[in-house]
Amino acid sequence: MHNETLAPDQAARLRELAMRSSLNSRTPSQRLIAVTCGKGGVGKSTVALNLSVTLSAVGKRVLVVDADANLANLDIMVGVAPQYRLGHVLRGERDIEDVLVTASPNLKLFPGSSADTAYPEMGVTMQQRLMNGIRELEERFDYVIIDTAAGLSTQVIRYSTEADESIVVTSTEPTSIMDAYATIKLILAVKQTQKISVVVNGAHSPSEADEAMVKLQMAVRHFLHREIEYLCSIPFDKNVQRAVIAHQPVSKMFPTSASSLSFRQAVQRILVQEEQEGRDR
Repeated sequence: MHNETLAPDQAARLRELAMRSSLNSRTPSQRLIAVTCGKGGVGKSTVALNLSVTLSAVGKRVLVVDADANLANLDIMVGVAPQYRLGHVLRGERDIEDVLVTASPNLKLFPGSSADTAYPEMGVTMQQRLMNGIRELEERFDYVIIDTAAGLSTQVIRYSTEADESIVVTSTEPTSIMDAYATIKLILAVKQTQKISVVVNGAHSPSEADEAMVKLQMAVRHFLHREIEYLCSIPFDKNVQRAVIAHQPVSKMFPTSASSLSFRQAVQRILVQEEQEGRDR
């Protein structure tokens, strides 16, 4: 009951922040965010999708890119059946515009490929061409969120360092925290100035999430001499799995659930940052 009474006020606050950040931006500026992780299984795609849905719900024009290398699933998670996918673009058979599908108002999906037997090996040149094509959509979108593959391939690190910001997703398990540290280390090895924030997903209590984040921050501070931002923690929520089974984002299907409210808090922080950056320009 407590969450349900908070939701309308929080939604109104988010819409106000979205409007103010837009007014403070002197020129249109696409913000590109890569959502990544170490090993799979920490809910990276769930985080990328629900951040996108929540941003779009407060009026931001959002493109979410499923960049998982031939193991894409965002289209399934939003219940759409694309005719064309990333593989068609990489092979030069379709332009990016031809591939985009509407997932919800203000939200477009660039669907990735899955089990495409003709999926090309993506080298540096091909990936850069793809990123340039996405950047050229600047006037159409306020935010582009790239859901990378799991793991530490050169392709994943390129997405993370080409983006304006990297969001690293981890669980509270010690192995996941170490994987997150390894991800951050490789990103900073390529781009020392990269802005990095962390989402702790699937926590059973706020203290459990805070403890995991403190360990990660201490390791990054001690060994890499950098500070990383704590974007939010997402509590363990059975509604997430229910939404996946129903082919719907949890923030849309269960908007007052614990996880959905946490996604709103994360988006509020993102919008506050955007507003501040708009003032500084």
